[in-house]
Amino acid sequence: SVMSAYAKQGDVVGAQKVLDRMQLDYDAGNKAAKPDIRSYNILIDCWAKSNRPDAPRGAEKLLNTMIDKNKSGELDEGPDAVTYNSLVQAWKSSRLPQGPHRIQELEKQMEILF
Repeated sequence: SVMSAYAKQGDVVGAQKVLDRMQLDYDAGNKAAKPDIRSYNILIDCWAKSNRPDAPRGAEKLLNTMIDKNKSGELDEGPDAVTYNSLVQAWKSSRLPQGPHRIQELEKQMEILF
């Protein structure tokens, strides 16, 4: 997919634009353009591998979007093990002081969910 191509290049902005366009097309009536869990996981993984200082926060924002959209029925599946593993990787790669604490929280969430 186009999003995967951006993600493989580490282009978070390009991959996000594809997801945004998919959402706009879906909202305009193109049911085939509906973002799914795979779309979000590709972008979260892209964030995790980007080495950007804001990567964990960007990935967490997408996690929260996934949870909200799943609760509202707009996203058929909620976050899965792939989602959470990518988030853990984003925090491990960061140098943010809250990283170790956040990783523990995410791992606890995974134990409960999976």
